Amino acid sequence: MNSRTLARYVKVLKSLSKKSEITEKTKSILEKEAKVRELSELIMKYRTLCIIDLSNIPTQQFKELKNLLSNYGVVKVVKNSLLAKALESLKLRNYEEIVKYLSGTNAILLTNLNAFEIFRLCERLKSKKYAKPGDTATSEIVIPSGPTNIPPGPSLSMFGKLKIPTQVREGFIWVAKDVTVAKPGDKISNELASLLRKLDIKVIDVGLKVKLIYDEGLVFTKTDELRLDITSFRNDLLSSVRRALDLATALVIPLPEVIPSILSKAYNNALVLSAEAGIISKENINYVLSRAISKATALASVISTKVPELGIITKPQVEQTIKPSEDRPVEGGGEEAKVSEEERKEVSEEELAEGLSSLFG
Repeated sequence: MNSRTLARYVKVLKSLSKKSEITEKTKSILEKEAKVRELSELIMKYRTLCIIDLSNIPTQQFKELKNLLSNYGVVKVVKNSLLAKALESLKLRNYEEIVKYLSGTNAILLTNLNAFEIFRLCERLKSKKYAKPGDTATSEIVIPSGPTNIPPGPSLSMFGKLKIPTQVREGFIWVAKDVTVAKPGDKISNELASLLRKLDIKVIDVGLKVKLIYDEGLVFTKTDELRLDITSFRNDLLSSVRRALDLATALVIPLPEVIPSILSKAYNNALVLSAEAGIISKENINYVLSRAISKATALASVISTKVPELGIITKPQVEQTIKPSEDRPVEGGGEEAKVSEEERKEVSEEELAEGLSSLFG
């Protein structure tokens, strides 16, 4: 082959190589465009976008948490550049704020939950991992009693250093009783980390770190603001309802929820007013007599201190509280209702006699 022919071959190979490079680049561009379109369509199907920081989450624990999160939406690990292009193509409101936080390794959660629900969910979901020397215990660590499947040998000294009582049974080390080896905040030692791994006990909590939540145009970057005290909120709500009912009752607003309170208050006021006016009826007789006894006892108490030679002895009396449900006449009660009413009258008369006798000896 002469030099001229060789030069032609080289030229043709270079041309084919360039075409191949162009083809690969074109293929790569088309694949990226397809991924961006797919991601854009996926984002539009859901109300909320949550970006989760994966920088400190081990792969195994993220897989476990991902499976749990998948019950509430779609979880994907995507490249920041593809997500940025997808957001830019959609022109979502305030999408520029999202792009600012696209750094490091991230996962996205697409869901129809609102921002508060997502944050509460991510705080609640936890996975466990093996402890490493120097880790901080996130909860109390207990070595349970029972077999360990660890043969006796050098491992016995490890149990001894951690003050864990053991026995050897059936060729294995048994823990004699439950032992707390660490409390929240304690540092994990080398021996404890090694023993926990041998016992297949995972004790370190792994949670999800929410970097950003995009909810219908609103961008939440200070996620601590999404933390709700549900108990306090419930108590405040109940207190507000009670105050609203009290106000509606005072203003006599005839709502179905308020009418029972209005009627009860009106009935009580009528009893007090009739007693003050000296009107005696079967509905207020108990209340009238109770007040008379209380006033007589109070008067006797004053006289006994002023004129002790009269020898008046008083007993403390409690004024009867108005109870509409008990004071109202019983309809259709028959003989039992009449007997009950007579008994109440007899007791009231005895109490009245006692009060008068204490006054006049």
